[in-house]
Amino acid sequence: MGLLGVCLGLGYLANLRGAILLVAAFLGSGLLSFMLLTKQRSAMGNKIGGVLSTINNRIEANSSKEDID
Repeated sequence: MGLLGVCLGLGYLANLRGAILLVAAFLGSGLLSFMLLTKQRSAMGNKIGGVLSTINNRIEANSSKEDID
């Protein structure tokens, strides 16, 4: 939200108005977010992957336990 606000402000200062301002702000903030938040996105993906792996291991352990019984 912060980057979108900055992009809106910069677009307004550049005399962009209306729909063009909104489109340019969303595109600009999206590109900036993609470049600036790569490390955070990667860390979150690794964390979620670890949680899902743990869940899958528990499910597999329970399935094999049921097969033995």
